[in-house]
Amino acid sequence: MLSPQIPKFFFEAKESGEISKDSFLKILNEQFAFYEFFFAKNGAFTASENSLAIHSAYNPQREAEQTAEKNKSSQKEIFIFAGIGLGYLPQAFAKKFPQSTFVILEPDAPHFFAALACLDFSEIFKIEKLFFIIGAGAEQAATLVENAGGFENAQVFLTNAQAFHAKKYFEKFFSIENKNAQKSQANTNTLERFGMLWLKNSARNLQEMQRLCGANIFFGEAKSTEKNSSMPSVILAAGPTLQNILPHLAQIKERAILIALDTSLRTILRAGIEPDFIVLTDPQFWAAQHIAGLSSPSSILILESAVYPSAFRFDCRKKILISSLFPLGKFIESNLGKKGELSSGGSVATTAWEFARAIGSEKIFFAGLDLGFPQKKTHIKGSTFEEAAHAFSTRTFCAENALCKILFSAKNKIAHDYDGKKIITDERMTLFANWFENKIAAISQEKNHARTFTFSREGLFINGIDFFALEEFLFLPKITEQKKEFFERALKKNSAYEKNKFDAVLENLKKQFEELKKNSERAKTICNDILCGDPRAKNLLLELDSLDRKILSSDAKNVAALVFPTQRRLDGILANTKIPSDALLANATKSRVVYSELLNAIDLYLKYLR
Repeated sequence: MLSPQIPKFFFEAKESGEISKDSFLKILNEQFAFYEFFFAKNGAFTASENSLAIHSAYNPQREAEQTAEKNKSSQKEIFIFAGIGLGYLPQAFAKKFPQSTFVILEPDAPHFFAALACLDFSEIFKIEKLFFIIGAGAEQAATLVENAGGFENAQVFLTNAQAFHAKKYFEKFFSIENKNAQKSQANTNTLERFGMLWLKNSARNLQEMQRLCGANIFFGEAKSTEKNSSMPSVILAAGPTLQNILPHLAQIKERAILIALDTSLRTILRAGIEPDFIVLTDPQFWAAQHIAGLSSPSSILILESAVYPSAFRFDCRKKILISSLFPLGKFIESNLGKKGELSSGGSVATTAWEFARAIGSEKIFFAGLDLGFPQKKTHIKGSTFEEAAHAFSTRTFCAENALCKILFSAKNKIAHDYDGKKIITDERMTLFANWFENKIAAISQEKNHARTFTFSREGLFINGIDFFALEEFLFLPKITEQKKEFFERALKKNSAYEKNKFDAVLENLKKQFEELKKNSERAKTICNDILCGDPRAKNLLLELDSLDRKILSSDAKNVAALVFPTQRRLDGILANTKIPSDALLANATKSRVVYSELLNAIDLYLKYLR
């Protein structure tokens, strides 16, 4: 075991010259036996591990400097050094990229101490945005990287020899990175496809946002402080295995808070049961169609303010809003108060689960959350998906063809259910499963954290969600009176916005947009002047810098980001733009593109807010 005094001793001995280099090498080999230390041809320390050289045997500093030089044109903001070796690579990058964010990831602390003993880290410690992730689990390390800026903004450096001592750890870490990259890609695809729809819906639903209460009127109300217990929640999804639960819905409702996803509502109502809550957060037209033409007078409909406007016409007991997931709603809530924040995993099922946790349920049960195709079935019978397939069926494209298209529309993969049997799933549903696994793992350390179960063994196995037999659930006590009190307590509250304050916030946003537009137009004009060879370029650059600071500090800029091009789309626009070779003119050309796109986004918002 490494003595904590060793690093200090090494530094003092090296600085004072009290011991020779050969004696120092001997101490290194004694204290860090996992390495075989030796001198490179240029006299620098190097080492091998498991007979693999972790650095150049000739000049490890030059080797690292050459790697840094190759990456001098890198557009990444974050450098991740996976496996530290003796520290030569982060040292070389620290000299060349002092403004970047550095993440040094080393799962084994003694390997990190060995690097500290061998190399002067003073250049590395000068980095302002420096993160050491030493000895952390792979999941925790991935979370820290996300907090530091995210994998999409990072460039990873990994040498097999330097990572060999923790091969399985890094395999797991990069597996998580790959899943996060898929999630980021899915988010980008979704934003590019639906950004305009979210803007239109948000603007059309502004009055609903003003007058409706937030979902937070129910937060914590399912927990009984007197009896130190809570009411369970059952979430009904539209997977095929929901069919097995339908005959027992009345008994389940007597024993739990019943939360239906919009996709399952039609089937549930046909079974003669009205759920306590219905969750609909998808802004698309087809999501609103799941509840179109239906009625559930005793249910409370949970909405996001950017849903398709027709959803607000649904006949129910009450409608409430969760906190907005989109910039316009976020701006309003930042000024007037939150409606009820629930993190989103990209699926209405994740929102429903977060709501069940927020109200205080310590036991959450899923029915129909299959996240796959058990027995190659896609949806519960009678769901909107299946009904639509039959409604639009033709002789040449029958319902079976439509359902097969759903079955094979995404990249399929084979996974396993709760009995270890093979089940077909796809990338999209796997992302949702990963979200649940990560979220459940993250809350597992909390006191009295919610436990999650499923009533079916046929759905995709999700680590952290355990099987619970329905027969056992039906032995739980009835909670009819507790539920009645639960609704009475919550519905006495009012979290709607005062109209005059709401209107004032909107007026303030419009003024900020006008100011942002004025600054962006002036900035674009300056770029044009520079490109036309204006001799006042130096003074113009100072003015442009001042305008940039104003634009970046504007709250309206964050709202406009919804319909501003994604980085991927912006890169595509720039790739099709003729960029001059001169550095000043190149920057002016790129900046003009950015200001033009920002002006387009501002005009869209002003159009829909009028």
